[in-house]
Amino acid sequence: MNIIIADDDQNLLAMLVPHLEHEGHNVILAASGEELRAKIKETRPDLIISDINMPGYGGVTLYRKIRATPEYAAVPFILWSGLEIEKGNTLASKDPKLRFLKKPFGLAALHKALDEVTDHPLFGDYDSPGGKPGLKM
Repeated sequence: MNIIIADDDQNLLAMLVPHLEHEGHNVILAASGEELRAKIKETRPDLIISDINMPGYGGVTLYRKIRATPEYAAVPFILWSGLEIEKGNTLASKDPKLRFLKKPFGLAALHKALDEVTDHPLFGDYDSPGGKPGLKM
């Protein structure tokens, strides 16, 4: 899965990126909302993750701009923050393809949010149409 993460917390990224890559995901990093929007055009993401508080425009503005773009209106999204908890929970309650995580969070919470917003398969079927893995019964 192609995952784009916008966060300026290098310690958090140092923990998450190797874990997600070990799980088989391709991770693209952005230090700001503006940078993420530029990288979205280069890579069709399967999941977007953003901190709410970042330099430039933050995660909420980023989320709204992405949802207003038709080709990305339904892309799965995870927002996280240690400060903007009410704002994050309110947004997530209105969008089934959005989850909010309160920092600090564990890898189990991230996996749960990822599973809830994506069609991430449990078992790969790499012969499926389009080359994407799917659940094979």
